[in-house]
Amino acid sequence: MADLNRRSVLTGVAGAALAMSAAPPAAAAGPVRRRAFRLGVNYTPSTRWFHMWEDWREDDLRRDLDDIAALGLDHLRLMLLWSAFQPEPALVSGEKLDRLHRFLDLADAAGLDVEVTVFNGHISARYWTPNWLQTKPKPVNWFTDPAALDAQRTLLTALAERIGRHPRFLGFDLSNEPYYYWDDFAGLFVTQAQADTWARTLCAHAEQVAPGKEHTVGCDRAPWDNGTYFTRPGLADTGAVVAIHPWTSFSGTLKTDPLGAVATHNAERLIQVAQAYATDPARRVWIQEDGAAPSIHFSDATRAQYGEWLSRSIRNAAACTATLGFTWWCSHDVNPALVPNLNPLEYDLGLYTNDRRLKPAGQALKALVAEFDRTPPAPRPRTAAIVVPDLFPTWGNDRFFKLAAEGKRVAFVLQSRASDANHLKQRGITELIRL
Repeated sequence: MADLNRRSVLTGVAGAALAMSAAPPAAAAGPVRRRAFRLGVNYTPSTRWFHMWEDWREDDLRRDLDDIAALGLDHLRLMLLWSAFQPEPALVSGEKLDRLHRFLDLADAAGLDVEVTVFNGHISARYWTPNWLQTKPKPVNWFTDPAALDAQRTLLTALAERIGRHPRFLGFDLSNEPYYYWDDFAGLFVTQAQADTWARTLCAHAEQVAPGKEHTVGCDRAPWDNGTYFTRPGLADTGAVVAIHPWTSFSGTLKTDPLGAVATHNAERLIQVAQAYATDPARRVWIQEDGAAPSIHFSDATRAQYGEWLSRSIRNAAACTATLGFTWWCSHDVNPALVPNLNPLEYDLGLYTNDRRLKPAGQALKALVAEFDRTPPAPRPRTAAIVVPDLFPTWGNDRFFKLAAEGKRVAFVLQSRASDANHLKQRGITELIRL
């Protein structure tokens, strides 16, 4: 966009409403691709990284979105910088709301839906909380402090007023793996019960201000495999969909056996774990992040298998019932000259280089999208389930991967539910596999 309205920041919902009246006209809508099993990517801007909100370059954004659309993908996950959007508790930036709305217009022109991730205390090991939370001697606990929770509701309300009815708005992801923020800041302690309450409270508010959307909180496998940060039942029942980041690459298996069952069925396994804890037998799960840096996560002997690992992992996830889709991390590499001192793996995760050249991973995902469009994946019911202890679901991993290698698709059922005939019937489980 040639020029955005550069007025001063606006307060809350009133500011959002004024921003709406001053918004530029929407771009022409692009194709609508809304598959039963959705395929998308986490967006990392090729030129300004997440500083795009402060250094707005619309031509660059349009080219990036065209790159994503060229792969045939149907959605992206977008990161807000909390500090830029809410510089004070009652102050929401009208300029940033304009830019977000305009970004959704550009995504519309490219045929892409957008999930908006809001309270980002942590992205790629950088921290983005507003200054008003960074108090001394201890930071404000924004998961429990009543005033901080009111401020978060204020931002969600302002965002919903501005983009909640946009045809490309998928929903709000509350925060990206928020527990790494409280892990890294001394004096900030959040219990599992408090974390569950925070997620449940703000997902409920998101549903109130933007009803019917895919509201969630994106978490990696730590809560599911280690039982830390949030409770498994709490995550399984909060929001409209369960969002999981498997990050299979951190297990080390891609260096030795990327096409084995442990590597290619890990995302599928976590879908089954989440569904085992859900109250609703049809609870949907979204693989919201997974990826790998070929230069680091693979060995010289296995690097050529990157694309096949990607394809098999997504196919196996697509074989699960009640899934929203799979969203790769990430769209474009990060330029180390612009963003120095990140973990080295952060620079090599894109489907494109930061100068927008398609990489082998991007080629593999593009081919898979075309395959799914020709022959949409058909999830198969899982009639057999491994019985696992409620507190230790990973005890079933070895059996799950062994059966997967033999071609048998199985679910998990919690020990506490294994004798509940109605629960088993609702899930279509007729065979229990005991450890």
